[in-house]
Amino acid sequence: MTIALEPQRPQRRWWRREGVQGYLYISPWLLGFLMFGVAPLIAAFMTSLSKANVFRTIRFVGTDNYEKILTNDPVFATIAGNMLIYVIGSTVISIGLGLILALLLHKDFRGNHVFRTLIYVPSLLVGIATAYLFKQVFRGGEVGLANMFLSLFGTDPVNWLGDSDKPWLALVALILVNVWFAGGTMLIFLAGLKGIPASYFEAARVDGAGPWQMFRKVTLPLLSPVIVFNTVMALIGHIQVFETPLAFANSGGVATGNPLGYENSLGTFVTYLYVKGFVYQDMGYASALAFIMFAATLLLTGLVLWLARRFTAYGDADQN
Repeated sequence: MTIALEPQRPQRRWWRREGVQGYLYISPWLLGFLMFGVAPLIAAFMTSLSKANVFRTIRFVGTDNYEKILTNDPVFATIAGNMLIYVIGSTVISIGLGLILALLLHKDFRGNHVFRTLIYVPSLLVGIATAYLFKQVFRGGEVGLANMFLSLFGTDPVNWLGDSDKPWLALVALILVNVWFAGGTMLIFLAGLKGIPASYFEAARVDGAGPWQMFRKVTLPLLSPVIVFNTVMALIGHIQVFETPLAFANSGGVATGNPLGYENSLGTFVTYLYVKGFVYQDMGYASALAFIMFAATLLLTGLVLWLARRFTAYGDADQN
């Protein structure tokens, strides 16, 4: 009896296999990622473990830079306090004002698209342009727009950026700048509101719920993923703030003033990194600051995501 054998399929050559072909297709991006992403990251970490300047004179010092920053650097301690106040205040403004504007402009009325555009467009301006714009807004005396507004209520002019007795006023001004960027979070909240089915609100009205009950029981739970997303993105953006505090701190450039502001009142992580790396040319210290900033960002983001698990509703899933 003859047994028919199945013909053997010719084996593909290794470069024609599906998995290998996939890697070949993405190899241009992969090479770029390794060369311009991973390699600089590794180089920066190695630099953070050394005493290095702009001209690449390197001397390995281990974790000395990290130990000095965290235990023996009073400027960094001041800046960490500044960042805590700034990140909390700015995030509250970005999320709170953005949500309020979204709720108002979500209503159907004539001209709402015009208002959406007018509120959103300012957030598209580049950072340095906005910085110098608000530098004029918070000018001292009676010429600054902020003081002109306060004068309507009979308030004396405030020296926002140069009061040596109240250096914290500069940090308040820096936080208030975030009102200008509320249009970005507003737009994302609007998209989230449009994703909530109208039938939920109709059912709530039938049950006798008022506007506040519908907001608290329907809108907020279903909008919670968007709130978490906006909060995380706002935190990351605020930790990286650079142009505005640098412009506020220096009227004539780094050579004529303290780039961290009077008594370091305007110091942020990135401005301090800039000062250490490019003013004092201590690239090892600056690289260590960068990785500490990354760790702080990761820690805050993880904390927000962990806290959000308790009240965030995804789709129709039950809340934990």
